[in-house]
Amino acid sequence: MPGIVSASRPIIVASLLALGCGVTSGNSGDSALAAPDADSARSAFAREAASLLLDTQLHELRGQLTVRARNTNPNDPEAPLMDRPVTHPPDPGPHTYLGVMHAEIGALRALLGDTVPVSIEGERVFAGRPEVLINGHRHGNDLYVPIRLFARVYGAYVRTHCPLANCADVWPRDILLHMRRTGYLHSAGVLEGYLEGLLDSVNVRKLPTG
Repeated sequence: MPGIVSASRPIIVASLLALGCGVTSGNSGDSALAAPDADSARSAFAREAASLLLDTQLHELRGQLTVRARNTNPNDPEAPLMDRPVTHPPDPGPHTYLGVMHAEIGALRALLGDTVPVSIEGERVFAGRPEVLINGHRHGNDLYVPIRLFARVYGAYVRTHCPLANCADVWPRDILLHMRRTGYLHSAGVLEGYLEGLLDSVNVRKLPTG
């Protein structure tokens, strides 16, 4: 089952560490000329990738999932939104699957609400009206689905980021509408949500400058 680390993990990790240390098959003098800071950064990247690795066949990586919510802190009036961690089963938790961020479907439904009809048949999810098909995969009894595709059925935008593309921020539809209504048209969620057809009537010529 994906999520169980195979016997090839030591080979993968060793390769990553070799890359991180700047080991090459070329002239050894080239490695000696490499900047120490660059070698240190590569090593740190290799260690991070190895620590997040869940599976060496599908290359699943542990991830982080947050939701954008209104900032209720009166001492921070310039930040209209805040990041809030999404309650999620811990093992394996949000993760990449073949390069795409996935999360457990129950956690996503609890986050996005019950306004969309959802039917599950094995690893296939039929959602919305008209129905769309979203293919998931299982870890034990838990079904994991692509976060971006599933959230889109609810009119929500998902921004994927982090160096390994294993972080996802969910912008619920009410947050997108709130940001547009209050004039924060330069925010990534509004601009990219508009590009994806989740919002309309955004005049990009009137974005703030400077």
